[in-house]
Amino acid sequence: MPEKAISPNQANARTKFGPALRSPAFVVLWLSEALSLIGDRLIMVALVTLVYDRTGSASAVGLLMLLKAIPALALGSVAGAFVDRWNRKWIMVIANLLQGLLVFWLPLSPSITVIFVIYLAMSMVNQFFVPARSATIPDLVAPAALLTANSLFAVSIVAAMAIGPAIGAWITERVSLDAAFYVDAGTFLIPAIAVAFLTIPRQQRTATKPSLGGDLRAGLTFARSQPAVLAALATISSAFLVIGTISVTGVVITREILNVESSKFGVMMSALGIGMLGGAIVSGWLGRRFTYVQLGVAGVVVMALGMTALPWSSSLAMASSFAATIGLGMIIVQVNGQTLLQTIAPEMRGRLMGISQTLTGSVTFMASALVGLLVEQLNVTIVMGSVGIITLAVAATVAIYYHNTSK
Repeated sequence: MPEKAISPNQANARTKFGPALRSPAFVVLWLSEALSLIGDRLIMVALVTLVYDRTGSASAVGLLMLLKAIPALALGSVAGAFVDRWNRKWIMVIANLLQGLLVFWLPLSPSITVIFVIYLAMSMVNQFFVPARSATIPDLVAPAALLTANSLFAVSIVAAMAIGPAIGAWITERVSLDAAFYVDAGTFLIPAIAVAFLTIPRQQRTATKPSLGGDLRAGLTFARSQPAVLAALATISSAFLVIGTISVTGVVITREILNVESSKFGVMMSALGIGMLGGAIVSGWLGRRFTYVQLGVAGVVVMALGMTALPWSSSLAMASSFAATIGLGMIIVQVNGQTLLQTIAPEMRGRLMGISQTLTGSVTFMASALVGLLVEQLNVTIVMGSVGIITLAVAATVAIYYHNTSK
């Protein structure tokens, strides 16, 4: 199923935020979830502090990252199938309430084991929330405004990355560690209340309800049969491979390539965020001339070039510019890939989002587990260059395959 052609008016609407912002329901969802995203970043500061204070172990902190990735591997596709069967509005409400309660319980936990179990439960609940939110957005805005709506959510993610950790650190230092958890619990409660009062169209149901297994098989069969879907899934997975790699290798570059303090890794991450913000802003403008698949492929190429060039940096400023390039490409890939998955088959939005979560979770898990080991055995330049070559190969394969199958 090739991408649908758009009219000049629709193309023009892709470049403006106004059409999306004229939907009150979307604005409420966007702003309430922006608050929740800030809370997500805030809690990582508090949770890492709590775990390290209780254990004194860096490996215990690393386990948190695995607990976040594992549910995506195990539940991503299954959760997506449930999202297509259940009322998405109440999935979001209940998921926010559950996560808020779990966060509230964290500082009261009697042992580190309980803390890990709670965080694992939060990660599992989030597997249902994310595809429900993504599948709901197309119901709240006009089709021509969907790309800009997704761009606005991308802006929120970048803002949360910049604001959340700072807020978490300020509350922890000026008030208390426990207070950071209670504030974060509130960032889940407010969206739950806001979404509960929204009027959100319910997805259409078939007269005969298939089994959950039947839903899963139908989603996987559809995904395999559609070149555009395969292209979106491949480019999104490539983006997470690059981000997972730089998350591990970035600090190595600051110490071994640039010969500066490890803390300067934060400067590179800030540059990455600036690039992501730029990508979110220009995605709508680029959508006026190119298809989602074309932009996804272009975004992967941009990321691959930035990844390959990064370890050759001779200064922090140069490294930061390459990090910004990676961020720019990443958001272009993510925004356009998600928009394609939301629009190509409305009745399967949840399942397609779930499949995407499973793939990105798998890639993130593998990058976290393997890249660190490879960097210890090989030169970081070789590792990052190899990842860059792999992602370029993915971009070329997707471009050729999509061109040949969509004629």
